[in-house]
Amino acid sequence: MEKVIKMFHYFSFLKYPILIIGMYYFYKPLFIKSTNLFENYNYGLIFLGLGMGLDSLKDYAKLTWIDKKVYHKPKIAKYYFSIVGLVIMGLIISGIIGYFSSDQNTLKELSIGLIIFGIGTIGVLKAGIQVTKDFMEMGK
Repeated sequence: MEKVIKMFHYFSFLKYPILIIGMYYFYKPLFIKSTNLFENYNYGLIFLGLGMGLDSLKDYAKLTWIDKKVYHKPKIAKYYFSIVGLVIMGLIISGIIGYFSSDQNTLKELSIGLIIFGIGTIGVLKAGIQVTKDFMEMGK
């Protein structure tokens, strides 16, 4: 089982090139004037959502110092999870509303990107909650 966890942890490092590709699509319209802004932002959101989803595959037994500051303090973690949960709900709900209320293809595509980014971020929220729960159970 340890080998599988290690494999997923190393597979989660694919998030870095994917996040860089997502950021490229966000900055591309600033440097190349002939590009479609909404199309690039849609691609950026899709790649960022995929990268966030891959981040949830990492081994959360190996935390960074900032992860420990958030996840190992239940009061801070509670506020963090509340804010992240509200942002995720806002992304998904605005994406769904935008998709069904718009007749323009570009706005529909951007709405799909918002939904994918929200869904990808759910994995990070779930993993953080699990880490905090495990830490609190260890302290009992």
